[in-house]
Amino acid sequence: MTPQLFALAPGCFERLARGGGGVACVRALVSARRSRTLAAIRLAAIGDDRGRRAYDLLAALGRQAPGAVRRVLDDPVVGAWATQAVLDGSRAAELGFVAAAAAVRAGVPVEVDLPRGGHGVLPSLGSLTGVFGGPARTDLLQWKAFPVIGVGGGVAFTIATWPAGILPPGLELAAEVDLPACAALLRAAWDLVTRTDPRRAAELAAVITTLTPMPARSTRTNSATVPDALGCVFLTFNADPESLAVTLAHEAQHAKLAALMDIHPLVEVGGATRYYAPWRDDPRPAVGLLHGVYAFLGVTGFWRRRRLVAPGAHADREFARWRSAALGAARTLLAGDDLTAHGRRFAHGGVATLRECCGERVPGDTATDAARALADHRRRWLARHGH
Repeated sequence: MTPQLFALAPGCFERLARGGGGVACVRALVSARRSRTLAAIRLAAIGDDRGRRAYDLLAALGRQAPGAVRRVLDDPVVGAWATQAVLDGSRAAELGFVAAAAAVRAGVPVEVDLPRGGHGVLPSLGSLTGVFGGPARTDLLQWKAFPVIGVGGGVAFTIATWPAGILPPGLELAAEVDLPACAALLRAAWDLVTRTDPRRAAELAAVITTLTPMPARSTRTNSATVPDALGCVFLTFNADPESLAVTLAHEAQHAKLAALMDIHPLVEVGGATRYYAPWRDDPRPAVGLLHGVYAFLGVTGFWRRRRLVAPGAHADREFARWRSAALGAARTLLAGDDLTAHGRRFAHGGVATLRECCGERVPGDTATDAARALADHRRRWLARHGH
């Protein structure tokens, strides 16, 4: 169980830059992130006896049941925890929960040393119940499974519980979840995604395994992707199926880009320039603007396909607005000095797709409405920030 250096297959980078990539490329990104997670786990275990024993157990399980270990290592809870464990040496013993989850998944009973007072989360599976701590046989552990929402076609999403202290401060999670309502909305949204763009649905299913509800503070859909927690989308379930479908398409792009940046640095380190983003009210650093461009490249692609499946003024308007917004922001980045050579290649790929989109006809009044919305947003932004 050794971390590996990854290089994308020929053509993958270009396909990803154009907004897609395909399932094989997305799976390569997931594999690259698994290697990063494994490297972080090894580093965290150094110098901690219980952490080292848990790592050795995980390595042994990897030889017996590699698929089970891969599934656990790919879980977003493990990715986020591994990053924090490197930063906080006191968390290394929590690797016991990771090893326990792998053993349960593998169906291989082992004895694992669990920290007393630990978070009790078995990544990808569920939460321990009752009293735990110290040496324990994994086949005797008591745990409650996380809810899993199946959406058809063999695709399912886990609704996971998160250990304290591994997510960014300020990311608020919903205290209660109406699971039947979430499931009904998610299934309707997934059906819409698969009917609108099957290739996008396949990519999404390859990179997203987990959804975590956030509290709904308004009627507007909120969502987030945490780069270290690859595979999870944090979102509010307060939208209609079409809005949720767009949110999933948007956040899957963030996930792909976060994983790609493990392999290829796209933005120069230390840049202080802040940019206007046509979808935000605050000035954005280059990395934030690049993430926004890529997310809205995906949104544009969704509406491009949606116009064919469900023609109408709304789809035309969304397509017209976000193709222009993303193209303008990409060109802004290319005019600056914050992108690496790989970053410039990547941005040029997005520009090529967006230029194709801008060449597609939309009704004149729809194009006018979209241009007006963009101009109004920029005017308000300039007034707010004193430019």
